[in-house]
Amino acid sequence: MSTGKPTIATYMRWIWRMYLRPGTTKAVVFVCMFLVAGIMFLQNQEKFQETSSLDLVPVDVERPKALDVLSSGDSKGVIGVNGAILSIDEDPIREPFSDWLSVEHSNRELFVYASYLDQRKGLRYVRVIAIIKRKKKVSHCELTIGNQTLTVPAKNKIIRENWNLLYSAAFVLCDVPKNVEGPPESVALVHGGKVDKSSTVPVQILTNRAYHGNMSVCIKPFHYEFNRAVWLVEFVEFYRLLGASHFIFYNHTVGPDVQRVLEHYQSEGVATVLPWALPVKSQNEIRTEGIFAALNDCNYRSIGRFNFTAHVDVDEFLVPRGYAKLLDLMSGLGNYNTYVFQNVFFYLYWENDTTVHDAMFGEGPSKNLGTSLFGEESLAPYLLTVYKTRRLSRPHKPGTRSKFIVRPEFVVEVGNHNVWEHISGAKKVLNVPPNKGLSHHYRICEFGGFDCLKGKNEIDRTTHQWMVPLTRRVAEQCWAIFPTLQRCPVAPPLGSPW
Repeated sequence: MSTGKPTIATYMRWIWRMYLRPGTTKAVVFVCMFLVAGIMFLQNQEKFQETSSLDLVPVDVERPKALDVLSSGDSKGVIGVNGAILSIDEDPIREPFSDWLSVEHSNRELFVYASYLDQRKGLRYVRVIAIIKRKKKVSHCELTIGNQTLTVPAKNKIIRENWNLLYSAAFVLCDVPKNVEGPPESVALVHGGKVDKSSTVPVQILTNRAYHGNMSVCIKPFHYEFNRAVWLVEFVEFYRLLGASHFIFYNHTVGPDVQRVLEHYQSEGVATVLPWALPVKSQNEIRTEGIFAALNDCNYRSIGRFNFTAHVDVDEFLVPRGYAKLLDLMSGLGNYNTYVFQNVFFYLYWENDTTVHDAMFGEGPSKNLGTSLFGEESLAPYLLTVYKTRRLSRPHKPGTRSKFIVRPEFVVEVGNHNVWEHISGAKKVLNVPPNKGLSHHYRICEFGGFDCLKGKNEIDRTTHQWMVPLTRRVAEQCWAIFPTLQRCPVAPPLGSPW
């Protein structure tokens, strides 16, 4: 260790050895534990004083180079496709947006978010992303094209996986007449024979978009004040190592630490963050945070901008085997429009992998890397893909808990674990063989309690292939985002498994 101070684990080993000695009384052990608690309190006070100063940098820690990339802390720019600095409000993937709008006169039966002109392979719709009270219908749309408005018939398509709740994510498909010149500029839905101009949304054109990168990553909306900053940084940096170029997030509610992470990645041009003021009650009235409206909206924002789009959650990592990047994996597997990765659980209750210490702080090829980045080992970030290497031996079948990567232009409707609909004739789906890639899912037991740990399991260190570059990148980004701490804040506790 760089400080030479014993850790709490060292103290506990001393106490345990003393307890095992014949003749040692419990009173002696109790006194020792009391002294250890006092020592650790004083050490923590020292650490607090060290990290409370904005100007203090530990003398034995090299300043991460990523800090030199950032300008002043009030930078609010993103890199455009031509290298120009744009404001966040000019992010072409984010704009135009309106957040959720309630359609007047609908008595909270209808809400709209965004719309897209979809003319792929025989289609000619303005496709509106909506939330609809089930069994309700939209009969017509009003399209604005130049100086004229047209009232056209509408079709209603409920997005699957709605669990028969009161509301469902849906597409409202507005027919665009073939004899109309010029694309529609905006759309309003007609409900009860009335048009609500206040809920008009701009129509985004899927064609003639500027190329942004090889792969976007779509994530379901953040909620419950999500505030695990270090795991979000790990998620972004791991996928960037695997070839992802952009992340599209939807923000219902996040905590202050995650807010800073999102603003940081926006300023770097790595992320687009869209507001998600969900107008109905999650789980009670609609499936989790309106997840299917978000995932499908994200897929349509990706069309024409990215070659591939991954649909995952922040605790899910699509990990190739035998390849350094996901793009190399897909190239090796052949030309498909959807690649499905089978799910395997890495439960967080299982033990941490001790080989991390040897690799980062021991005598391995990366000797002293951890010390140079973090100082004491106790200050190293707790990374899921690094420390959690025990998993269930048998992956789930494709379509059950699985996640996927698509060519977004060939997809009509995505679900949570599979693609429900492709463009006509474009259903080219590959279930990725488990020996070529898996979806690593890091979480507590999905049904509560601890019974999940009883399943047949094994050690899987595939992610350690990226451990060293990942740890470096997380350290650099956390230092840049939280200069006062010089690291990412410790993640909140997991909470009760019950």
